[in-house]
Amino acid sequence: MTVRLHPTDAQTYWMSAKIPNDQFLLYCFDTDSPAESVREELLRRAEQISDLGMRIVDFPLSLRYPSLRRAPDTTDLVHIRETGRTWRDCLDTVAEAFTDQLDPHGSVWRLHLVGGVTGAPRCDGPALVAILQISHAFGDGRVASSLARRLFGDDRSAPAPIADRTRIGPREFFRRATRAHDLERQLAADTAAGTVPAPAPGRPRIRVNVAPAGRTSVRCLVRDRSDFTAPGISVTVGAATAISLALERYLAHHGDPVPPELGAEATLGKHGERRARNHFGNAGVDLRPDITDLAARAHAISESLQARRRRAAHPAAEAQSLASEAVPAVLLHWGVRQFDATAVPDTVTGNTVLSSVARGAADLEVGGGPVRFTAGFPALSPIMGLTHGVHGIGDAVTVSVTSAASAMPDPDVHCSFLDRAIDEVSTALRRSCAR
Repeated sequence: MTVRLHPTDAQTYWMSAKIPNDQFLLYCFDTDSPAESVREELLRRAEQISDLGMRIVDFPLSLRYPSLRRAPDTTDLVHIRETGRTWRDCLDTVAEAFTDQLDPHGSVWRLHLVGGVTGAPRCDGPALVAILQISHAFGDGRVASSLARRLFGDDRSAPAPIADRTRIGPREFFRRATRAHDLERQLAADTAAGTVPAPAPGRPRIRVNVAPAGRTSVRCLVRDRSDFTAPGISVTVGAATAISLALERYLAHHGDPVPPELGAEATLGKHGERRARNHFGNAGVDLRPDITDLAARAHAISESLQARRRRAAHPAAEAQSLASEAVPAVLLHWGVRQFDATAVPDTVTGNTVLSSVARGAADLEVGGGPVRFTAGFPALSPIMGLTHGVHGIGDAVTVSVTSAASAMPDPDVHCSFLDRAIDEVSTALRRSCAR
């Protein structure tokens, strides 16, 4: 089977040569089963999932887009990690794995298993931790989460439906380009009229908006879903509110001013049918450090997030995507090669990344043990030395923190602020409901 990559996915694949972007999905199972005892079981499951038997093949000179083809062998893709067995050791294993990015020409995924992990949150005894590493070109967080659910025992999890690509000739290219141009003018008019929110402003860079260098650290805070929610407040918004408070305090701890424009670069699912494995965009969301009442801050953050979604839902966005699909592979690849990863902009879309994905019911099982929580770790990039992931399964929500020493040499300080901030946000939201 051969399937050409969608231009969006090809761009993600080509960009990985400049900015590593593998995804790491962590699932913790409450079982003392050794990692070696479940390896064959997981390999058998992987063999039944056609998507996990794929690799990326380039076309000479990028005259056509790369394609997905069957990989020759998958038997060496489940790795037993012989590291220290504490929960902190396990997180260090995740951080170390960032330096060993996949070669998608061989396979688009790899699984790391760590058994006998002590001190894992929400586990009664030793735990088994599975870390699925997957090429971002092969799918966004929702696609990757669907694959993980199938790998870890959910036979009902269906792959995300992706519309078939049709061949695009010059006439269709001209039609799409013209429509995109017309709708871009309409977007400008609608923005001026106030019927569509204006673009998010750029944010001033802060101490974490530097190139990642030195040791990479990951941390996880596992909490109840109810700690983040209230009427009109989603898990994503509740977590963003806590992150805003923690980041505000971290800056103050170091004697830095807190810019009123403090914001997060959030990942938002695109509107319309999914035509690519990566079906999302990024938008700057206000974190509103100027609002001291945390319940009011949460509602303001929610309004900012909804404004970004309303703007992204304008027909101009989908028209632009359709026009981009018609760009020849050689031109798109040339454009990616021109990207300067060392350039430092005056402003940034967000001061940290916020990626939030719900991973379904807590009905997964490996080695006879149920899943207790899941986590994810958005990649660092040239001007982003701090990222946050918010990932839920069942009633457990994990807020993860990934940082580079150049941006945050004391990640435990930030995590202590974040842990306390979640408590304060939860209390504020409960009090607002009781009024």
